[in-house]
Amino acid sequence: MELTIGGTLAALSNDIATAVERVAPSVVAVEGRERGGSSGFFLAPHTIVTADHTLERDNIKIVFADGRVESARIIGRDSATDIALLGTATGGPQPLAHVASDDVKVGAIALAVARDDDGDLAATMGVIGTVGGAWRTWRGGEIERFLRPDLSLSPRFSGSPLVSASGAVMGMNTWGLSRRQSLSVPIATIARIADLLQARGHVARGDFGIAMQAVEIPGALGGGCGAIVLGVAPHGPADKGGLIVGDIITTLHGRPVSDRDDVQALLNAASVGSPTVVRIIRGGTPHECTITLGDERPTA
Repeated sequence: MELTIGGTLAALSNDIATAVERVAPSVVAVEGRERGGSSGFFLAPHTIVTADHTLERDNIKIVFADGRVESARIIGRDSATDIALLGTATGGPQPLAHVASDDVKVGAIALAVARDDDGDLAATMGVIGTVGGAWRTWRGGEIERFLRPDLSLSPRFSGSPLVSASGAVMGMNTWGLSRRQSLSVPIATIARIADLLQARGHVARGDFGIAMQAVEIPGALGGGCGAIVLGVAPHGPADKGGLIVGDIITTLHGRPVSDRDDVQALLNAASVGSPTVVRIIRGGTPHECTITLGDERPTA
């Protein structure tokens, strides 16, 4: 029995090492900030995906698997999903195989493969801890699945691929979407956002130009919750449409909103440039405004 167990563990160990070796040529070190870099991986022969929050300067350096160092240009970035695309003059290996989001299962073995400042390989192993439905980040980015690996990940692993035991990519690891834990952006989200970044350099999203938070509405005014306006950007869409600090947004596009997330969920690309009817409570009295949403630009 001991030999059988030992043989099984040895085979598993070899399989894991083989998976890391398969992924390694596609993984690069990304030097985009002053203190501590991150990682990235080739999405296409001349395109690297990494975590947007780790790019704090323009002169970005890439350290390849063979130790070569090369400058990279930013193709596009989206802080809302923490995805950034980098272009390189030197092509990488063929893109890695992908795991469909629906095929990612809780308890499955998961690997994260990264590189340190010198380009040396680093890896960690665990399991998929949580798989959930679609969700929206605090900046309004749409993520196809909630994916949390149970892995020990340092900030250096931001931008690294989350891979299966066979070496296929499930997503990108990042510390940029939660202050409490590392999460993984599913490969389906990466593919969708990458197409938009290749085309425009950023992701178009409707923008009011306001700061807001959830607030309870007194029963005398109908009860429930709304989103109270805490700040209005000068000359922004909300300012031009007549919104002021203290207004409570109750409906948008004819749909009720109860907090900031509800508003963000309705500010999609299709809403950019379109007149939007916003119902509010101002000084205890219902009002209606028409606002033409702007295009939210990416932030560093």
